[in-house]
Amino acid sequence: MKIDFRQIFAPLMFTLLAHAAVTSTVVRAAPVFESQSFYRLTTEWQGDNKSLDIVNDGKNNQPILAKSEDVAGQLWKLTPVSGGFYRLTTQWQGEGKSLDIVNDGKNNQPILAKSEHVAGQLWKITPVAGGFYRLTTQWQGDGKSLDIVNDGKNNKPVLAKTDSVSGQSWKITKTK
Repeated sequence: MKIDFRQIFAPLMFTLLAHAAVTSTVVRAAPVFESQSFYRLTTEWQGDNKSLDIVNDGKNNQPILAKSEDVAGQLWKLTPVSGGFYRLTTQWQGEGKSLDIVNDGKNNQPILAKSEHVAGQLWKITPVAGGFYRLTTQWQGDGKSLDIVNDGKNNKPVLAKTDSVSGQSWKITKTK
């Protein structure tokens, strides 16, 4: 009796390939955030003790990574807009101001600006390993990600060249 191993292993290979396709689809599935909820944004690098915040200085438009506290500047609403992008606003400043990128030639400085339909205020939130996300803008594309400057203070957000660094891995945790 001659055994044809292709007949035995073909169904197994089909099952394994189908499982791999489903698994990879699940990992890469677009995130779903509740538009009426607020979220805390922290980085893998600095951990849960530092959150994305807005400096309370009268201008109230400068993002910073600050000590995590129960303050409205650290509570972010992620509102879905067209094409799988989100608008990021704070509970403190409301929907009238959105996280944006300054259009100054460098095009890398985050700011909280008047909400408008501009590509710098449209954020793509892409799952990465370990339950973290990468944040990129429609304007600058996937080549630049929201990061934290490694300067000893480690609190200044910047749009930097996309890389596999923990400052570009954001944890998005529902708060309310």
